[in-house]
Amino acid sequence: MRPLPHRLSGIVLAATAAALVVSSCAAPEEKVADDSASVPAPETGSIPVTVQQAYAPAVVEKAPTRIAALGVGDGDTLLALGVMPTTIAPFADPDQATAPWNADLIGDSQPVVLANTSAALGNEIPKALATSPDLITAVGADPTRDQFDLLTKTAPTILRPAQYKPWQVPWNAQTIQIGTAIGQPDLARRKIAETEAFLAGIRAKNPQFAGKTAVVVTASPTGGVSVYGPEDGRAQTVAGYGLTFPPVLRDTITSGFYGELPAESLDRLDAADIVVAVDWEGSNDKLRSNPAFTRLEVARSGRVAYLPQEVGSAMSVPTLLTIPWVADQAVGPLAEAAGSR
Repeated sequence: MRPLPHRLSGIVLAATAAALVVSSCAAPEEKVADDSASVPAPETGSIPVTVQQAYAPAVVEKAPTRIAALGVGDGDTLLALGVMPTTIAPFADPDQATAPWNADLIGDSQPVVLANTSAALGNEIPKALATSPDLITAVGADPTRDQFDLLTKTAPTILRPAQYKPWQVPWNAQTIQIGTAIGQPDLARRKIAETEAFLAGIRAKNPQFAGKTAVVVTASPTGGVSVYGPEDGRAQTVAGYGLTFPPVLRDTITSGFYGELPAESLDRLDAADIVVAVDWEGSNDKLRSNPAFTRLEVARSGRVAYLPQEVGSAMSVPTLLTIPWVADQAVGPLAEAAGSR
């Protein structure tokens, strides 16, 4: 799972990730009441549990009753596992708790919105602590050690598994991490199996994807594109459909999960069977009118799938909820592009 800033392109996240290292903060003086939070009873024998993770293990000694989702995408996973969190960190519209893929589960509840955990986590921590959580999930975040230590003074805090880099935790690993911490490990595994079966169904219905490569890009203001690497959530999404990242473009990934292709190097995109262009504030329109892009073989032959911004944002953080919603929007355009070759 690759954490992304609210509503955006990997470029902005990478640029702002450095800001996460600044900030530790004191617990707030006032506490915000939130009666909408709910947590199902833990599975038999699941609590107490020790969760292995970055920094230090988290020990959950008793069943949590109020869980704050501090990480991007964590709220989706909690909702899918039957938990109404006290807080949620959105990644489509940073001012709204709900999105098309989770609105039905949130209903009339009003979790506190943490609008900027990707770029300014320290500013959001007081809001999360104000909801009086007895468990905090920050798998889809990158707290500093000082921030982690601060959080653990209030409640056990769940981070990414240590083997994964920040913003690059696969959706299934994130689900297991959170499911284990909240006392729902079996349910987490069942949800993963259901989602994997759903993806297998997509691959079976679209044999044209087999053996093909795809690269996800966003047009940049300079006339080039940002390229999202195999560890990024958007690339993980199309990989679930059976498409692989073009090996010859691996050297373009120079900033963790993404890289840049300047305008003069756009011809390298012709190495991909499919180019998936995700919009960001009109970037797809700019790409369609960019002569350096439209004269590429991949563009002239109809092998570009243009996806709207909300779909691209949802792709950036694959979760139990976004995966099926994105598929409904994206598989059709990708199948059309794949059939053009």
